[in-house]
Amino acid sequence: MAISEYSQLKSELLCCIDEMLAMDSVRGCPCEELREKIETNAFNLVVVGQFKRGKTSVINALLGADILPVAVVPLTSIATVMTYGEALRVKVYFNDGRVAEIPSESLPEYVTEKGNPKNVKDVNEVVITYPSPYLKNGVHLIDTPGVGSIYQHNTDVAYRYLPKSDAALFLLSVDQPMGKAELDFLKDVKQYSNKIFFLLNKADYLNEKDLAESIDFTTSGLKELMGSDGDQSPRIFPISARLALEGKQSNSPEVLQKSLLPKFTDELNTFLMEEKGKVLITSASNNLLRIISQSQFELELETKSLTTPMEELERKIAIFEKKKQEVLAEKQDFDILLDGETKRLIKDVLDEDITRFRKELIEHEKVHLEEKFRELKALPSRKLRDELEAMVVDHVKQAFNIWRAMEDDRLAKAFEAICTRFVVKINSAVDELLKFSSDLFEIPFEAVKTEALWSAKSRFYYKFKDQPVGLAIMASSLTLALPKFIGDRLILKKVQDYLTQVIDLQLGRSGSDFEERVQKSKLDFRWEMLQRLEATIEGISAAIQKGMSRRSKGEEEVGQRKEAISFTSKKLDNINRRLMDIKAGVDDKGSVNA
Repeated sequence: MAISEYSQLKSELLCCIDEMLAMDSVRGCPCEELREKIETNAFNLVVVGQFKRGKTSVINALLGADILPVAVVPLTSIATVMTYGEALRVKVYFNDGRVAEIPSESLPEYVTEKGNPKNVKDVNEVVITYPSPYLKNGVHLIDTPGVGSIYQHNTDVAYRYLPKSDAALFLLSVDQPMGKAELDFLKDVKQYSNKIFFLLNKADYLNEKDLAESIDFTTSGLKELMGSDGDQSPRIFPISARLALEGKQSNSPEVLQKSLLPKFTDELNTFLMEEKGKVLITSASNNLLRIISQSQFELELETKSLTTPMEELERKIAIFEKKKQEVLAEKQDFDILLDGETKRLIKDVLDEDITRFRKELIEHEKVHLEEKFRELKALPSRKLRDELEAMVVDHVKQAFNIWRAMEDDRLAKAFEAICTRFVVKINSAVDELLKFSSDLFEIPFEAVKTEALWSAKSRFYYKFKDQPVGLAIMASSLTLALPKFIGDRLILKKVQDYLTQVIDLQLGRSGSDFEERVQKSKLDFRWEMLQRLEATIEGISAAIQKGMSRRSKGEEEVGQRKEAISFTSKKLDNINRRLMDIKAGVDDKGSVNA
C-alpha cells in the first residue's frame, strides 16, 4: 500500500466518522478520539549514525530542499524534528518550557555546535514545519546529532531519541570504514528500533565495481551483529544524498534515479504503510464496525419494545435490571485489578529503573570527578572546588534530561500494555451484556472483535515540574585553610558527597513526578473505560424506554418511529458496507506489496 493509497483510505474513513458523529442514534462512540488518532498518526523516522556520515544531507534530499544546515565539521548538536506544515516555520523548544519561533536563517544559531556550543542555550529540540509531500501523511523526520565526535552531549541527545522511533535510518558512508564505535552504537539502536534501514551514503564517489565491494564489506561487518537470516539480515541501500537533492531541485528524474534514493524510499514507504498505516486503518474500521453493530442492536431493541406485549416486555425488563446490577457490581473488581497493576508498574519498573540509574550514574560521574580533579589540581583550592561543582551540576543535568525522556517512553509503553489488557476486559463485559440482552429480547447480535485503540502514549501526563538541578555546597573556611595537598583531597571528597546528594534529590523529584503522572493517567483511563460500560447499559435501557414512551402516544406515533428507525438503520448499513470496503482495500493493497 503506497502512501497515496493510504491517504485515500484514511480520507474515506474520516468521512465515515463524520457521518457517524452527525447521527443521534450512535451512542458511546469514541468517534472524536478515533478521528484525532487517525489525523495525528505519525511515523517517526529517526536518522542516526556516526558523525559526518551525511544524516542532515539525507534529510534535505528526502525533503527536496536545503532546510537543515550542513558543513565539513561535526555540526548538528540538537535534535531537529521535521513535520508537515503549509509554510516553513521553525520553533525552538527550551528545557525550561519556553517556546520561540525564529526565522529559518537563524536555525544554525540553535542546532549547530558552532552556534550553540554544548547547548549553552538550553534547547530541548527544534521543530520545523515544511510543505513537503513526503511529510504530508504523518511522516516525521528526526535529525539527531552524530555519535562518536568529541562532543559527548551530542551522543547523549542521539540516544534520547532512540525510543521514539518507528524505524531508524542508520547512516553509513563509502568514504569511511565502519568502526567499533559505530557497531557499539548500532547495538543500542537495535534495542529500541524494530526496523533499521542501512543507508550507504556518497555512493556517487565510487564506480559500480568499487561500490559493490563496499556494500559487500559493510554487509559482512553487520551480519554478525544483526543476524543473517530472514528479516534480520541487514539490507544496505546505497544512495547519493547530493545527487538526490540535485535531482529534486532541478526536477530531473534522470539525476534522481542516478542517486538511487527512489529505490530506498519505495521500500521505506511500503514498510510504513504495512506496519503502521495498514494496522491503524484496520483497527479504526473494526472499532467503528463494533459501534455500528451495537447501534443497530439498540435500534432493533427499540423496535421490539414498540411491538412486544407490555406484560412480556416488563418481565424481560426486570430480568435485564437484575443483570445490569451484576455488571455494575463488577466495576469494583475492575478498580481493584487496575490499582494493583498500577502499583506493580511503579514498583517493578519505575523503582527498579531509579535504583539502576542511580548506581550507574554515581559510578560513572565519580570516575569523571577523579579525572577532572587530576586535570585541575594545580588550581587554587576555591577555584578547584567551584570547577568541580559546576561539572557535577552540568553532567547531572544532562544525564537527567536524557534519562527522564527515555523513562517517560518506557513507562508510557508499560502503562499502555496494562490499558490494552483492561480494554479487552471491558469489551468482553460489554459483549457479554449485549449477548445476554440479545438472547433475552430475541434479537440477533454478533460482537465485532477489535484491537484496543486506547493509546496511553498520547494521554500519559507529561509535564515535568520545573525544578532546577543544584544544591548549595558548603566548603568550610577550615578546609580552604588546610595545606593544599590535604585540603584538595577533602574538597574532592565533599564534591563526591555533593554529587550523591544532587542525584538523590533529582531522583526523588523525578520519581514523585512520574508516580503522580501514572496515577493521573490511571484515573483518566478508569473514567473512560467505565464510561464505555455505563454507556452500553444506558443505551439498552434508553432504547427500551423510547419504545415504551412511543407506544403510549398511539399507533400513529409508533408508525412514524418505525419509519425513522428504518431510515437510520439504512444509513448505518451504508456506512458498514463502506467500512468493509475500506478493510478490503487495505488487505488488497497490502498483499500487492507484501
